[in-house]
Amino acid sequence: MRILITGATGLIGRELGKNLAEKGHDLFVVSRNGKKAKEILPFPCEVIEGDLSQGPLSDSRLGKIEAAINLMGEPIADSRWTEEKKRKIYDSRVIATRNLVQCLPKSLKVLVSASAIGFYGDSGAEVLTEDGVAGQDFLAKLCKDWEAAAARAPGRSVFVRTGMILARQGGALDQMLFPFRSGIGGVLGTGEQWMSWIHIKDIVGLYLLALENPQAHGPMNGVAPFPVTNRDFSEALAQAVGSHLGPPVPMFALNLLFGDLASSLVASNRGCADKSREWGYKFHYPELQEALNDVCAPFQRGEEFFVAEQFIPVTPEKLLPLFKGAHHLEKVMPPTLGFKLKKWTHTPEFRPFCGGTLLVDRVRYKMPMGYLGWLVASRFVRKDVENIFSFRRKNIAAESFRRLF
Repeated sequence: MRILITGATGLIGRELGKNLAEKGHDLFVVSRNGKKAKEILPFPCEVIEGDLSQGPLSDSRLGKIEAAINLMGEPIADSRWTEEKKRKIYDSRVIATRNLVQCLPKSLKVLVSASAIGFYGDSGAEVLTEDGVAGQDFLAKLCKDWEAAAARAPGRSVFVRTGMILARQGGALDQMLFPFRSGIGGVLGTGEQWMSWIHIKDIVGLYLLALENPQAHGPMNGVAPFPVTNRDFSEALAQAVGSHLGPPVPMFALNLLFGDLASSLVASNRGCADKSREWGYKFHYPELQEALNDVCAPFQRGEEFFVAEQFIPVTPEKLLPLFKGAHHLEKVMPPTLGFKLKKWTHTPEFRPFCGGTLLVDRVRYKMPMGYLGWLVASRFVRKDVENIFSFRRKNIAAESFRRLF
């Protein structure tokens, strides 16, 4: 199929795109920055440049789209909620989805659109099925309007009400790892509120289910079968990173740090996964501890890790000569802070993928001075590592096209 993806550079979009490309689909991506998208995306695609939050796009390729996956949206929990922040969150989802629907052809078969488990609002211990009504807070109203906009698309529509995604890089867990590895991460508020979560492999699987199964329609909770309380989640995360649970974080502190966002951070959502299983999905990670152990495995060895992926539309045989010089980073200069990293290993993999190469860079290292070194400088060093590979991706993309085409 010819499939359009919005928000493809995000956590779900990158993994989903690789799966769809391997299945032989022709992928089209909407991005505000086409050059950057081509450097970041780990799968072959055509990029349609534009900003859907500013209006519908005009591109002849959109008229031949058979299916669409809508993942775009301003990050929700990366900063305090101001009125301007909430406007951006709303417009990047609701207004942009309305504009997307106007771009889609009448012959469209299916639109799978992101939503969130926050649709139901703060629901206590109630088991939330897809028949439940929307809540009254900002996130609930946002999700309700978001789904209503997507429902106007031609063909079949599915809305994936996603819980907290557990992944090694990216997502909400990224923000939680530092305090929990430091031993100061604790329960939020009372810790009795329910949390709906899902492993990255399973949320990608649910999107594929929604796309491919003609029975799938309407809302689907994108959550694992066994939600937990915040206290249970916090204890499991501390165990997974080899640390201990810190003191509780009281509500007044959350209000001070996050403003209006605080109430959403402690909202109770006990999502039910019965519909996805009814439609034939079998979860890879139904239990929380198993999922956390998978994503946190490197930390149990005291390691830091970083993974970068890049699709290059030439075969490994043609690409490998480029890596005999400076681009082959068997030994990378230490980050600019001057820390001499311990056990630094860089393993590039040149994987044949969809007629080209999926270049996968895996980096593992340990901070000097043990726990103290990690506590003081790990975040700064991680940023330097990210910058090194961002620079490398740009140069590899430019040189591969210049020398091989």
